[in-house]
Amino acid sequence: MKQCLLLPTVLLVLLLAGCAFGYHARGTLTGVSGELRGKAFPGNAQGGGRFALADPEGRLRCDAEMAPPDSFSTPGSCEGEAGSGVVRCSDGLVLAARWKAISCRSFQGYAEDERGNRLEFRVERRR
Repeated sequence: MKQCLLLPTVLLVLLLAGCAFGYHARGTLTGVSGELRGKAFPGNAQGGGRFALADPEGRLRCDAEMAPPDSFSTPGSCEGEAGSGVVRCSDGLVLAARWKAISCRSFQGYAEDERGNRLEFRVERRR
């Protein structure tokens, strides 16, 4: 009987440990009080990726799609790579984004729309 519980217990521990690692996203959006937080997901081998942010109450959600870099800095380093993307929020906002790599495990940027709404964001890998 104890052996039957071993596999589900191990899987549960691995699942919970996996939640402690990964890419985390944070941001602030014009007109929204408090910090938006969420998860980020790397793209393919060429770069890019996506992230999702939500306000503390979970009423507003923003999903971002970042393209692979369109400019490169130092050869052999991710630092300085930059690119573009788009952010779509549940309240109808659509913002054009620019991002810049701080390291191979983090980037930051901003997104704006034609009405002056601005989202500032940062994505980083935590261990």
